[in-house]
Amino acid sequence: MGEHTFTVEEVAKRLNITPRTLHYYEEMGLICPATRTAGGHRLYNDRVVEKLSRILRMKESLGISLQEIREILDVEDALEQLRVSFEEKINIMEKKSIVDEYIQLLAGVIAKIDDKIASLNEMRKNFAERVQRTVDLKTSLSNEND
Repeated sequence: MGEHTFTVEEVAKRLNITPRTLHYYEEMGLICPATRTAGGHRLYNDRVVEKLSRILRMKESLGISLQEIREILDVEDALEQLRVSFEEKINIMEKKSIVDEYIQLLAGVIAKIDDKIASLNEMRKNFAERVQRTVDLKTSLSNEND
């Protein structure tokens, strides 16, 4: 059974983005086409489309910048390389070293997520205070009107 491939237009339509966005993400190094046609047109496989879908969810739903997404993807690539290295090693000390590095990479991502959450919580707090001040203003205006 052959692998599905999609043109730029098919991927753009499927994910509700413009072809330019797809090209931009490629220029940023976030994705790359699985292959090209003889005429040089880009073709994307299911794996690349799923990766692009994850990128869009991170960007749109979580408010993560493209630079932050790039960093997350780099960590995921490094984790995969460590997993492969771990399976190839026989020496317990080498395996322990790989596990330590794996833990450090994951802890770094968690720390960045925690920073993002703290930043969003601070923003939320500021808006909640503004809402409360506006409600208080409305109440005082209503009291003056009575």
